[in-house]
Amino acid sequence: MGLLLPLTSFPLIAQRFNIHSVAPAAALPLVGLLLLWYLPYLISSVGYLPHQAIPLFVFATIAVLSSLLSFFIPFPPFRSPDIWSNIREGLLTLGIGGAFYMLTATWIQSSKRLEFVLRLLHLGGIIVIFWSFWQAFVWYTRQGYPTWMFVLQSHLTSNGRLFDQRVTGLAFEPSWLAHQLNLLYLPLWLAATLQRASVFRFRVLGLSLENLCLLGGGAVLFLSFSRVGWLAFLCTLAYLILRANLALIRWLQAQIQKRLRLSLARWMIKLAVPSGLALALVTAYASLFLGAGFVLSRLDPRMRDLFRFEFVRTEGWVGYANRLVFAERLVYWQTGYRIFADYPWLGVGLGNAGYFFPQKMVAFGWALTEVQDLMFRNSFIPNTKSLWVRLLTETGILGFVTFLTWLYVLWATARSLEHAPDPHQRTIGWATSLGLIALLVEGFSVDTFALPYFWTLFGLATASTSLPLSPIHAPAPLERKTPREA
Repeated sequence: MGLLLPLTSFPLIAQRFNIHSVAPAAALPLVGLLLLWYLPYLISSVGYLPHQAIPLFVFATIAVLSSLLSFFIPFPPFRSPDIWSNIREGLLTLGIGGAFYMLTATWIQSSKRLEFVLRLLHLGGIIVIFWSFWQAFVWYTRQGYPTWMFVLQSHLTSNGRLFDQRVTGLAFEPSWLAHQLNLLYLPLWLAATLQRASVFRFRVLGLSLENLCLLGGGAVLFLSFSRVGWLAFLCTLAYLILRANLALIRWLQAQIQKRLRLSLARWMIKLAVPSGLALALVTAYASLFLGAGFVLSRLDPRMRDLFRFEFVRTEGWVGYANRLVFAERLVYWQTGYRIFADYPWLGVGLGNAGYFFPQKMVAFGWALTEVQDLMFRNSFIPNTKSLWVRLLTETGILGFVTFLTWLYVLWATARSLEHAPDPHQRTIGWATSLGLIALLVEGFSVDTFALPYFWTLFGLATASTSLPLSPIHAPAPLERKTPREA
């Protein structure tokens, strides 16, 4: 299953088994494992529910309740509302994501299984890197793709598209490639590099396979030209820099206080050092993001007007966003917030927000070509294009808070794993922290529950908390002395 995760859409399985949710290639073996292993395990006496999963089950209950109560909501007459069909699909996507999480969290019951799963995930990521590099090489040397690449891509993805100047890997589109990198592969490779841990003995010039994958994965992320993907990865790097700087501040305070005996001077240093370093760090971070924005404005045509703030004065924030080819997302978010304002507690049910778009669409949205196509020419139901807005719109404040509670529990779990004696458990802890940071940003671009990448990463964290220590890292047993030896 881990080798199939890079396939976000797979026509052969999707058409044969009528599975049109994302990641159908990995969903099919998932169903087999659920039926053949998880259900017998849950029924047996050893089966248990991880405490980290409790908020998720509460959220699922709220989502079901919200969906059932949506039958009592008066829906606008837009494309003949088929409420039950949308609810069924919404609950199915949530169930797929939750199944990835629960299966990963319960199947991994030993360090050997954890290492086995990590190897499969890394190998799947290597396939993504090589295919993405090949796409980039062909495009930048030929300014186009040969027919055989389109044919192969049509067997791997539902749309069969290869994008000009942007790699897509095995994903449906470049933004989904960036999503899977930021929510699974790059956090694992970056955390393994930080912990100097590896599940392979393979080395090249002293570099582990995870080190090489980190370099390759970072290059693939850049070649995807996904703006939200870039921002998410920059935020994870900023988080690591912040953690390092806080550790440096504590060390400097300790060193200075050791050398100062006067209480007044010690107090002044204790106050001045953090303040000065904090100001320096804020300046450095601002310079980092401004520098990154300047570089992107030169590389990506969509970002060329990033620093032309006169458009904010003449055209407003939405007009400025339209210059950056970003206005559609703002319109979808504003529309979703208007729907949430009418149904704040439980929302309108999973999959039903799109029916309210004509009624709640902001005025500027009707002037956008994408919105016009969505409302008048396409046959599918629109969505909010954001996980966070979708949670508010379709499950209300109760579902939103419960989902955030689950993420907070996982954050606490990740921080505790960072101090585990086993290096692979520490790797999972750091990777989960980085994945949560990336999810905060990626959640403004992806709105589906069925993309399995963050579910898999969080399942690894949940499983790692209950793993017995490997013999190498377990404490040595105490030797009992005989009376004569004593």
